[in-house]
Amino acid sequence: MKLSRMCVLAVVSVVAAIIQAHGQAPLLGAQVWIEPGQTPAQVDGWFRELSQEHMPVARIFVMWSYLEGAPGQWDFSLYDEVFRAAEKYHVRIVATLTPGGPPPFLGGDGNQGGGYPGTEKGRNAAAEYIEKVVDRYKGSPALDTWLLVNEPGMAPAAYPLALEEFHHWVAKRYAGIGELNQSWGSAYLSFADADPHPSTGSFASENRQIDWLDFWRHYQTEQLYWIEQQIRMHDPNPAHGMHVNPHALIGNMAGLSDDLASWRPFLDTLGCSIHPAWHFGLLKRDQYALGVSYINDLVQGASEPKRHWVTELQGGNNIYSSNKPMDPTAADIGQWVWTSIGAGADRVIFWLLNARSQGTEAAEWSLLDFQQRPSPRLETASAIAQIIEKHGDFFRGAHVEESPVTVILSLETMTLEERYHDSDYPGRDMNAHILAALGMYQALSEIGVPPRIKLFGDYDWTAKTAAPRIAILPDARAIAESQVGELKAFVNNGNTLLITGLSGFYDPYAKAWPLAGFPLAELTGADLKEVHFLGSEIDLRLSSPPTTLPSHLWIGSVENHSAQVAGEREGEITATTLKTEGDGRVLWIPSPVDIGGWLRGTEPLAGYLKTVLGRAIDPEPFRFPQPQKGCLMHVLNNGGAYLSVVTNGGDSPVRCVVQHPAGLRPEKLWGQLPAERGSDAVFLLGPRETSVGLWK
Repeated sequence: MKLSRMCVLAVVSVVAAIIQAHGQAPLLGAQVWIEPGQTPAQVDGWFRELSQEHMPVARIFVMWSYLEGAPGQWDFSLYDEVFRAAEKYHVRIVATLTPGGPPPFLGGDGNQGGGYPGTEKGRNAAAEYIEKVVDRYKGSPALDTWLLVNEPGMAPAAYPLALEEFHHWVAKRYAGIGELNQSWGSAYLSFADADPHPSTGSFASENRQIDWLDFWRHYQTEQLYWIEQQIRMHDPNPAHGMHVNPHALIGNMAGLSDDLASWRPFLDTLGCSIHPAWHFGLLKRDQYALGVSYINDLVQGASEPKRHWVTELQGGNNIYSSNKPMDPTAADIGQWVWTSIGAGADRVIFWLLNARSQGTEAAEWSLLDFQQRPSPRLETASAIAQIIEKHGDFFRGAHVEESPVTVILSLETMTLEERYHDSDYPGRDMNAHILAALGMYQALSEIGVPPRIKLFGDYDWTAKTAAPRIAILPDARAIAESQVGELKAFVNNGNTLLITGLSGFYDPYAKAWPLAGFPLAELTGADLKEVHFLGSEIDLRLSSPPTTLPSHLWIGSVENHSAQVAGEREGEITATTLKTEGDGRVLWIPSPVDIGGWLRGTEPLAGYLKTVLGRAIDPEPFRFPQPQKGCLMHVLNNGGAYLSVVTNGGDSPVRCVVQHPAGLRPEKLWGQLPAERGSDAVFLLGPRETSVGLWK
């Protein structure tokens, strides 16, 4: 049997990543901003600073526009100083390539650029740039990782190369040009004529744009793979890993063409950028620790079994750049780093160590002050790095305590909502599905069970596991008929599926399933009857278990066939439970209770989840005896020794009670130790406080 290059890459990179992960403790580091005009003494000083702070990882941009000042004239002297300093101080280099940022004479803006080469000529020039950089630095003992391109993720663009590929893609998707025309409402004579320009008219089909978004996820994956191939052509050394860092991950990912799991075969690690000032627009200030946790879990879900990084973490103040101004405190830095480590991050790299000197982001984001001395933020990061170093034996073999609960994200739903949305209510916004997922994530975190997060197509629905699993579809409005079969296999293997909101209301092209056979009926034992708009704030009463949940906008009613009634309103059934063969369960609440919880408070939803999932989550070694607002916990395990990270991200003090394995006592690594109350540990955390303990 002949394996494809992609399959071989996947196997090799998984093995390499697992070996690497078991051989080192998490590392901290920072982006060193390199630009023309810097002196060798300055560069040397920044790398010396990282070494002295026990943060031996430096990320750099190897800027094409700085290297090739004129056609064919290459000057590497600036970056030679960088690698010389890194080798001197034993700092590992994560080298970020900029193939989408050509020099001005090739149409670039003289900076890092973005995106991918859009023409064959541009691609050939980028290939030469990659060859020059890789050949020059692949032999440096400081080189650690190649970062393919900074923050992949872009809106679809009509590049000539993309359009050519799009024509081939739609020719495979549709049986003939007539079928495409019927879907799009167009009159093309051939696939080569198909144009992804937006549809016009109040009732025009959005299928053309849905296809264009779907295609661009595929196309972006191909571009990243092409860059990886160019690097490996010149540097086959498996010790030099491949990495990327998607950004803006708390929001609808369809507009950025991100399909994170599809990158796994050619990456050794997957990272992320976490900048609250840029990316946390859907969150309140007291949810920032939750946001850091969510992104870590999302990226780890797309990376596993390989480890993930936080490739960019906001390190300092921002004035003009970003969506909102923010000056992280030392407490913020400690909380964000420990939350990331507790969620399994293998590296945490700050943006930035030293600030740019001019232009966008000038004098912003830095861990150093304007006199190039360590700020309290850098001192905090250094203190954490030294604690990890001191307890390296634990961290080298530690792994995240895996949750039995997984929140499922649907790229099909994000794509649908990117095209069909309105900003009048959160439930009609392009981020409705994400708000539902965040509501579930927060509620589960409040019962001490931060869930796994997986994309629908990356979850193993058919696996038979020793312990039952729980999957949650939070208001996943677009479900393909083929996906329903996977859901059936899941519950028939004895697992629990919770379906909320308008999940399954549409197919990926906005066909209304309730009017076309409703594929979820066989799975749920009921048909969707109607959806009633009742206003932005609704209370939904359930009878099994008895509870009242905040909902949002709609209450769905069902026509029951074989399920147990779990909720009624004015004579109509509003929730059901169905037991399946193999002791599986399907819990269906066709109302957006997760969005309602996110907007109005997740405590009732947390209580409901604690009740209906109780036995499945009881075996957790550390858990909350009851839901606790404002408390967030992550746990690492190494052979029966545990690290607990308990945080309060809010402005008010909280009391977090944690049940822990009998006989274990914590050693304080950070913050205050809990008080012991019988078998419980009681954490009294002030605003933004974090407690980290090593239990043996």
